[in-house]
Amino acid sequence: MSNSIRLPVRERAPMKRAFLFLLGAVAIVALLSLLPLPFERTTHVVSVVTLRAPPQVVYDYATTPANWPKWHPASLTVQGATDHPLEVGEEVAEEFRLAGRHGILHWKVIEANPPFEWRIEGEVNRRPSGEVRYKLTPDGTGTRFERDFMYRTPNLLFLILDPVFIGPRVRAEARQGATQLEQVFEALAPGIPSASSASSTSATPAMPETASASGSRVDGKGQ
Repeated sequence: MSNSIRLPVRERAPMKRAFLFLLGAVAIVALLSLLPLPFERTTHVVSVVTLRAPPQVVYDYATTPANWPKWHPASLTVQGATDHPLEVGEEVAEEFRLAGRHGILHWKVIEANPPFEWRIEGEVNRRPSGEVRYKLTPDGTGTRFERDFMYRTPNLLFLILDPVFIGPRVRAEARQGATQLEQVFEALAPGIPSASSASSTSATPAMPETASASGSRVDGKGQ
């Protein structure tokens, strides 16, 4: 009579439970990404900076789409009517990478009141996605430039991720954009006409190759 040694059989139940848990988590994420919000939620990210140029010069630069990739980190390329300050009804398509998300935004100018106010509305995949408003106010020899970026919350998954992952990155990129815009006008200040001499003319400055960091203010709030 021989002795036999039986090796213990590995317990498969924990692996099965882990697989089912993972499968359930994926299903929940997919469901949350499809469920629309039962209410409308829009987040505002407001950046304010004082620029060393008269309002008309700032307005012409900021509302010319070809300049967007030069100062805002989320803007990659822009196609369409990009070589002049956009007027009401004009449209452009912008390739963007915002808070890790990549896509194409189709912008349309809704309001243009140079050199003080300008507003565009954007769509992604033919769905309303966001809005950008500029407000310019004379400030001594310069201009107080306020940019209000508004983005909508499309589903429950976005609502959960926004406070932790999306919102902080959007605000950080807005701060960077405000700083880089300030750098543009800091570098060009010696060649920019004063507010009195620029009242009857406008110019669109070019992006300088080098710049130094400087402060700006960005506030984020949801409503």
